[in-house]
Amino acid sequence: MRRILPLAVAAVGTLAVVLLFRPSEPGGIWFARSLGESAVTVPPTDPDTLGQGETLDLLLRRGGLDGAAVAQLVAATPMIDPRRVRPGLAVEFVRPNDSMPATGVRFKLAIDHVVHVTRADSAHWVVREERLPWVTDTVVVHGAVMSNLYDALDGAAQQTFPGSSRNGLVFAIADVYKFRVDLSRELQVGDSVSAVVERMRGPESTTRVARVLATRLFVAGRPLEAFRYETPATRNLFYDGAGKSLATAFLRSPVEFARVTSGFGMRFHPILQIRRVHQGVDYGAVGGTPVNAIGDGTVIRVAYQPTGYGNVVDVRHPNGMVTRYAHLSRFSAKGRQGARVIQGDVIGYVGKTGLATAAHLHFEMLVSGRQTSPTVALRNVDGTPLPSAAKSAFALQRRTMLELLGQAAGVVRRAATD
Repeated sequence: MRRILPLAVAAVGTLAVVLLFRPSEPGGIWFARSLGESAVTVPPTDPDTLGQGETLDLLLRRGGLDGAAVAQLVAATPMIDPRRVRPGLAVEFVRPNDSMPATGVRFKLAIDHVVHVTRADSAHWVVREERLPWVTDTVVVHGAVMSNLYDALDGAAQQTFPGSSRNGLVFAIADVYKFRVDLSRELQVGDSVSAVVERMRGPESTTRVARVLATRLFVAGRPLEAFRYETPATRNLFYDGAGKSLATAFLRSPVEFARVTSGFGMRFHPILQIRRVHQGVDYGAVGGTPVNAIGDGTVIRVAYQPTGYGNVVDVRHPNGMVTRYAHLSRFSAKGRQGARVIQGDVIGYVGKTGLATAAHLHFEMLVSGRQTSPTVALRNVDGTPLPSAAKSAFALQRRTMLELLGQAAGVVRRAATD
């Protein structure tokens, strides 16, 4: 006897019903029969978007709701604050047919958060919140450096991280190494990067980076490994193969993804037209790019020197070292005399004030009052080791991650719901 399973495929305005017949014997042939269009109708929807400078009240009235209905709907949806809605908010007005007023409104608050509001009677609305699911799996990515980290990962991860999600991957991996590698000047052609990454996939084929679990970066033939390890007792997230934290007292660069246009040492000055010692490192970047304090400290100078540094900020750090940030277009709120800053605080913005021909940051490190090459000054800065009690568990986790890093690119752990 045949067992019948009805399948329904939604079409705009109607439902097309198909009966799928299961074979009576194993290995038999499945077949389907269409019953045509049913009389069930799908209510039409009228999409709209909150425009720049518009209010929620205006948007709802444009959808056909009167003032009383708007007030009732707003009162029924405390999760939608009319004062906080932003341009781009997507809504759909649900109507029994094109000629009748809306009997429901759908608000897309986020890609995974939808609020359904349906009219119950002339004075009340029924509200239902919907959280759309995400699934998480684990992928491995391998990239070869031909110019920079962005291009290496952008080319290598097109299948696993489509579209703009690769930007998140690049920044996540760069963040792992921000204490150990100046990615703008230390990476070279022939270097490579591998990573084990948890990936989230959600509604509308959205893909995001959840967490970087492990990564290996070859810089000039030298492997720099990082393994994520979290316990209530550990403050830092990433540790090298020896169990030392990658986080140190100083970032390797004050500007993210800027290119080094001039290093420390002798050079021909482009404005003065003479050869002299360049006592810092120049980072070329777009004007207005944020400049970060590379370590905790106190701002000891905020000044303007028209024939030299232009807008300049000096920060003194606990070990007596001073860092200098020059040619700034302007200062931030933290870039003021006497301010306490913590590592990563924005103290100003890239500019071309003073003796500068183009927008860039001139960065100096002073040790015992003397300008010193940042590469030399930061060479022996080390991270804190893991507590002894955590080393055994860390070693097991590291071994697992090394095995995954050795696998081919692609999905290595599938989501439970796949």
